[in-house]
Amino acid sequence: MGIRSLLVNILVFIAATLGALLLAEGISRVAMPQWAPEHAERAFWAYDSLLGWSQRPNQDTRFVHRDFSVRITTNADGLRDRDHSVARVPGRRRLLVLGDSFAWGFGVEREQMFSKVIEARHPDWEVINAGVSGYGTDQEYLYLKERGARYRPDVVLLLFVPNDIEDNSRADRYWHRKPLFVVSGDSLRLTDVPVPRPSFRDRLKNALYGDTYFFAHAYVAATVALRSLTHADQPTGPWRGTLQYAVTQRLLFALDREARAIGARLVLVSVPTRDRNLEGLLAATADSVGVPYLPLDSAFAAIGERAHFAHDGHWNAAGHQVAAAAIESLLVARRIF
Repeated sequence: MGIRSLLVNILVFIAATLGALLLAEGISRVAMPQWAPEHAERAFWAYDSLLGWSQRPNQDTRFVHRDFSVRITTNADGLRDRDHSVARVPGRRRLLVLGDSFAWGFGVEREQMFSKVIEARHPDWEVINAGVSGYGTDQEYLYLKERGARYRPDVVLLLFVPNDIEDNSRADRYWHRKPLFVVSGDSLRLTDVPVPRPSFRDRLKNALYGDTYFFAHAYVAATVALRSLTHADQPTGPWRGTLQYAVTQRLLFALDREARAIGARLVLVSVPTRDRNLEGLLAATADSVGVPYLPLDSAFAAIGERAHFAHDGHWNAAGHQVAAAAIESLLVARRIF
């Protein structure tokens, strides 16, 4: 076989393979809607040299999922909220919400988000929702310190999710680069800032594993299978004393200090988790600095699965109502409201 024939055969093989993969992707999109990318909200992100990513400002589009189709609008600062001036409104106090996709309102309309439900019930309060899908405690702390502080809130409410611990221990997440804090003695040291711009490899992985149906499903299936073989999904022991929780604990301390520095009070709320040990650690951390802490487990126990979408673990409108009521009760009990 000559060189020319060999090259022709290689090109035919490549073309056939690409054609088969494109066909598999097309069939998957039509026949397997459940294979839709799990983190499709990344379409609303833009590169951010400090935070890794932030939401693009002044968006008005739709977020379509097999469980919902909701309108996504962002203000001039890229927040999923109306515009808020830096200057305070006379006679109104301010609450700044930090968190990830649960705070961002994954799958619900803006007025259905727990932050907006609370604001509607308390017209003497201005609630600013700074939640960004995918954020960890590290990004939330940096946002408060470098951007959110200018709003001069009276209360900073941090919505904590168990996967925040993993987020806080990685320099990349959801195929995007991000800042990373490392323990240095008794303090934290910030690394990877400015956050590197996405490389070609990053963009390729983002496109293949984040934007497709066929490859995304294959990636998730392979990850689950690997964890099953290596028992990586099994508890590895208590969080206490591990490097991962050490970073998270120091970030919570730093958030409390930053809130106090701008005259605000930090309130810690955690989404329901089966990890009672983690919940205990969060309670101990909050108690050590006098921060009110509310685990939402008992509030959600009565409503159960009705608080979530059929094919996704995020809160639906009913779940946000439950969260709003529980958080409101805490703030009233602590004489904040």
